[in-house]
Amino acid sequence: MIRLVFGDLLAQSRVWTGMTAVVVATGFVAAIAAGLIETGAVHGGKVQEGLSSTSGAVIIFTTATALIVLSGAANLTVSLQQRGYALWQVVGIRPALVGLVVYVQLGIVALVGAGAGLLIALPAFPVLFGYVFRTWDGMQGISLHLGGMSAIWVLLSVLGVVLLGGLRGARRASRVPPVEVLREPEMPRARVEWFRYLLLAAALFGLLSVIMNLRRDASLAATSGTGLFLTPLIAVVFAAAGPLLYPVVLRAWTALVPRNVSASWFFARHSARFRLSRSSAAIGPLMVAIALTGGLYTLARSIDAAQHRSSGTLAPEGVVILLGGPLLLAAVAAAATVFMSGQAREREFALLQAAGATRAMILLASLWEALIYAFTAAMLGGLATVIGGVIIADVLGLDAPVITMESSLVVAVGGFAALLIATIAPTCAALRHDIPRTLAVE
Repeated sequence: MIRLVFGDLLAQSRVWTGMTAVVVATGFVAAIAAGLIETGAVHGGKVQEGLSSTSGAVIIFTTATALIVLSGAANLTVSLQQRGYALWQVVGIRPALVGLVVYVQLGIVALVGAGAGLLIALPAFPVLFGYVFRTWDGMQGISLHLGGMSAIWVLLSVLGVVLLGGLRGARRASRVPPVEVLREPEMPRARVEWFRYLLLAAALFGLLSVIMNLRRDASLAATSGTGLFLTPLIAVVFAAAGPLLYPVVLRAWTALVPRNVSASWFFARHSARFRLSRSSAAIGPLMVAIALTGGLYTLARSIDAAQHRSSGTLAPEGVVILLGGPLLLAAVAAAATVFMSGQAREREFALLQAAGATRAMILLASLWEALIYAFTAAMLGGLATVIGGVIIADVLGLDAPVITMESSLVVAVGGFAALLIATIAPTCAALRHDIPRTLAVE
């Protein structure tokens, strides 16, 4: 079994490298949050009070993003290798052993990636702390702490999220009949598993609690604190219902573009619609990042409007500490998702060329596909921002919602650029392969 675990990790190194990159980013962000908590606990007093409020928001934002990012990446990792797992069963490996091997692989990647992220965070933590808290009273010159207990907490937290998020994929790898998988590499089913039902229920409960608290206490101080979590929770609700929501939104807006506009658009649209695992893993993180950014700036502008003052500029260090982690996770996950899928599409590109498609058409289709993912994420992230802005405006008694989308647009464009780079590079590499040899290899 050990040889099978590590041999498959090496054989599918591209897929597992993408998953590892996501876990490394998660471990890094979790380590920064753990450092804030430990530093506050060691010093106590006003230092702990200030760091606890900050780390609480960081943990909530990061946890919501990490659950979506890691579960999507873990399931995509397994989905991309379904054919191999089916072949294992064909040659006599028991289904239960297949599921166990997948779970062990996820655990190894989780621990290695989280450990690497923790090591990166050790030298980065003092630099980030000095930048973010440079203007806070009592924070200058204090000793920083990121010790053994925090490291254990980071490793176990990331491991738990990865294993929980990958449970569906591992069970599917061991339970789907080999003949069904060998006949169809990815079945376009819109399903919501128990893990997403649980996440959806928790997000809805949290969202209703936030709205009730805002209704109960509509003061500016309470709104600025509680309202911070409103739009992120709306985004988590969208992400939890992603297997049902993403295909509907994607199909709806892409149907507005005539299918005969170009062959590359036709191919890109159907490719995005069919591969739901890859589409969900690419759309979800970027959607959450857009919603987090838009929600933060919309809340700030709404409070300014309630105080009848001109809209100020959010302190950059505040934006970095609150949104830096989620934005990093979203960017890495979105790019890694497309990178992981590139190798699995080499045969597809070879078939297209054999059927008469030009290299330019395939490259253009890759561009359209990245645009489809980014635009779908922007629509859903923008919708979450608008809903959150409307609720905040109603609570504050504003005549009209103050929706701010400039920052969200920047995130959306950045996400599209990351997706485009991660899409075009593997496509160019695949197009250099020999077509007969690629089609001959199963």
